[in-house]
Amino acid sequence: MTTPASAEPAEPGLIDPAPDTFVLPFARIRPGVNPLQLPRFGDLTWRLSLMNRKESVRSLVIDWSRCPTMLRAALMRAAFAELHVPTPAVLLQQRASRSQTQPSSLRRYFLLWVGFARWLALRGVTELCQATAEDLQAYAEHLRTAGRRWRTDQRALGVVSRLWAYAPYLPERDRLVMPPWEDPAAVMSDFLGTNDDAPDGENNIPIVHPAVMSPLLVWALRTVLDLGGDILAAAQEHRRLLAAIPARAAPGGTDTVRTHLLSLLAVGRRLPTSTGPAATAVTARYPGTLPPMASTFLAGTLGVTLGQVSRARGTLNIELGPEHFGPGAALDVPISGRIGNSLWTPAIGFDDVDTLVLHLSTAALICCAYLSGMRPEEVLALRRGCCSRTERSDGTVRFEVRGQHFKGVLDEDGNAIPEGEMRADPWVVLEPVARAIAVAEELEEGELLFTRTLFRGARRTIETRTQLSSDAAVERIRAFTAWANQLAAAHGRTHELIPADPDGAVALRRFRRTIAWFIYRQPGGRIALAVQYGHAATAMSESYAGRSKADMLEVLDQEKGMALAETLTEAGERIAAGEKVTGPAADRYRAAAAEFSNRYAGTYLGKRELRALVANPRLQVYEDPKAFLTCNHDAFTALCNPDRGRSRDGDQATPNHSRCHPACTNISRTDSQIVALRREVTRIDADAEADLDPYPIAAREQQRKALLTEIIRRHEAQPPAGLDTQELR
Repeated sequence: MTTPASAEPAEPGLIDPAPDTFVLPFARIRPGVNPLQLPRFGDLTWRLSLMNRKESVRSLVIDWSRCPTMLRAALMRAAFAELHVPTPAVLLQQRASRSQTQPSSLRRYFLLWVGFARWLALRGVTELCQATAEDLQAYAEHLRTAGRRWRTDQRALGVVSRLWAYAPYLPERDRLVMPPWEDPAAVMSDFLGTNDDAPDGENNIPIVHPAVMSPLLVWALRTVLDLGGDILAAAQEHRRLLAAIPARAAPGGTDTVRTHLLSLLAVGRRLPTSTGPAATAVTARYPGTLPPMASTFLAGTLGVTLGQVSRARGTLNIELGPEHFGPGAALDVPISGRIGNSLWTPAIGFDDVDTLVLHLSTAALICCAYLSGMRPEEVLALRRGCCSRTERSDGTVRFEVRGQHFKGVLDEDGNAIPEGEMRADPWVVLEPVARAIAVAEELEEGELLFTRTLFRGARRTIETRTQLSSDAAVERIRAFTAWANQLAAAHGRTHELIPADPDGAVALRRFRRTIAWFIYRQPGGRIALAVQYGHAATAMSESYAGRSKADMLEVLDQEKGMALAETLTEAGERIAAGEKVTGPAADRYRAAAAEFSNRYAGTYLGKRELRALVANPRLQVYEDPKAFLTCNHDAFTALCNPDRGRSRDGDQATPNHSRCHPACTNISRTDSQIVALRREVTRIDADAEADLDPYPIAAREQQRKALLTEIIRRHEAQPPAGLDTQELR
C-alpha cells in the first residue's frame, strides 16, 4: 500500500485541514501500524496511542462526539495544530513544557478542552473568538469552587492557555483571547486562591494500607513459592491436551468419543462438564437444558476434533439426563502444594487452568514490583533472561535484574524517549523476586514476562502490542485478591483475608512508597516478613547507590525521616506528660526529643528537612513494640550489628530488630512501654493457668516472664529524671 501524503504544513500557517487529512504526524507513528487504522480529521475518534512506542501504554482515544457541536470543529483544528505545529515559544518558556508532547498528555489536554467547551456552551458561546477575558476569569472561579486540588486547577488553566498559544495558527473564529492569568503582572493565586496543597511527588501517593499489603504479599509469595509448581504442571498438561487436538478429523473419531462416553456411564461414572465462563452463561440463560460437555478436554484426551465430540454427544442426547453429568474435568496432575496442613486444592480442573495461570502471573508481578522497588513501567517491561544469579567470594548469592527504565530518559531536545533505555546499573533483588521471574518465564511463551495475552480469553484490540498495562494490572490484582480470599475462607484462615483498601484500588504505582513505609515501620505481622523487609532495604540500597538519580533511595530516606519524626514527636509527648524514661540510653532519648522539638516543632517537614533529620546521628530513635523498648541507634555500639567493630562510618544506618540484644547500650524504656510489658506478663500468667501449652513452651514462657519482671522492677526502682535518691528519701 502506498504511503499517503503528509498533512503537515510546510511552514506554519492557518490550520484548516480537509476531512480526509491524516491527523497523526507520520514521523511519530509507531512502526508496523496499518495506514487504514490511522484517524483522519473528519473522524470523531482519534487513537493517539498509535504514536506511542512504549509497550505498556493504554489505548489512548479521544472522542470528539462529546464536544458541543458548535465548538467541535474549532477544538479539532486546535488539536491538529497541537499535533503538527512546533510548540509555541510562550509554552516552551513554561517549565513543564517540552517541544514534543506525549500522547497521554495530548489526550488529557483534549479532554480538558472538551470540558471547557461544554462550560462555554452553557454560557451561550458558539465560537472561541466570542469568549472574553471575563468569561475565562469566571471559568477559573468555576474550577476553584469545584473543591479539587489547587494544582489540578492550575494545570487545567494551563491547558486552556494552550488554546490561546496556538491561536496565531488558527482561523480568526477559533482564536481565544489571552487568559487573564497569563498577564505578566498576574499570579495564579489571584484566580484560584492560596495554594494549600502538599508538595507534588511520590510522597503524595497513598501507601497500600498495612492490613491490606501484609496478607496480599503473604498470598503472592505463597502462590509463587508453594502453589506455583502445581499450577505450572497443570498449565503444561493443559497445553499438551490442546496440542493433541488434530487440525483435521480422522476417520472413526466420532465412534471413539461415543464409545468412551458409554464406557464411563457403564461403570457408573458421570460425564465431565464444561465449567468455563461461556458454558456457565449458557446454563444460566437456558435453565433446564443439559449441561455443556467438556468438549475441548475430551478432544485433547481422545485425539479427536471438537466437531467429532459434538456429533458423538448429539447421538446420545435422547439417552442422557442431567443426572449423567458430573463436575468439571480434572487434569491428571498430582497436587503437592499445601496451605497449612492440608492440600490447597483436591484437583485442578481443565477449565480452571487459564484463571489459575493468570493468578500465578499476577502473584509473580506483585512480588517483582513490590520487593524490587521498580516503577510500574519498568517491571512491566522485563524480558526473558533479565535475572542472573551470582555467587560471591564470601559465599553469599546475589540476584541481579537488568531491564529498561523510562523516567528522565530524554533526547537531545529534552523530549521523553517512550522506548526508554537499558538501565546502566542492575536492580539487586531478593531470591523470591528471582523465583517469581522464573515462574513468569515459564508461563509466557514470548520475550515479555507480563502480557495481556497470557489469558486465552483476552479481548482482542487493534493494538499490536501485547505488554500488560498498569490499568490491566489493577484489574488482575483485584481478581487475585478475590481468589486469595476464597482460598483463605475455604481453609479457615480468616486472619489472612485481604480487606478492601480504604484508598481505593491497589495499583502498582503505590508499591514503591508502601515498601518504604514498611521498611521503617514494620508494624505487627510475621517475623519472616520483617526480616524480608530488612533484606529488601539492603537490596534496594545496592540497586540505587551508584546512580546519579537515586530516586528510590530518596523515597526510602523520606519515609525513614517521617518515621523518625513520628517517633520523636511521640517521645516529646510522653516526656511532657511526665513519663519516666529508664535504661542506658535514657539521657539520649530525652535529648533527642528535646532537640527535635526545638528544631522542628510546628514546622513543615519537606524533603530538605527530612534529609537533615535522617542525617542527624543524635535523632536516630526507633520504636520496637515487640521488644517493649526504644532503640536510640548508634551503629558503633549496637549489639544487633555484628560488624560494628569494623564499621568505618556506621554502615548499618538502622537497627536490626530481629537481632535485638537486651544488654545493648542503645536501649531506653518509657512508662508506656512498661505498661505494655505488664500486659504481656499478665498474658503469660493467663496461658500458664489455662495449661494449654506443651511443657517446653510453657517453661520458656516462664523464663521470659522472669526477664520481663526484672525489667519492670528496674524501671520502677529508678528515680524520675531530675530527682536523686537523697531527694526521694
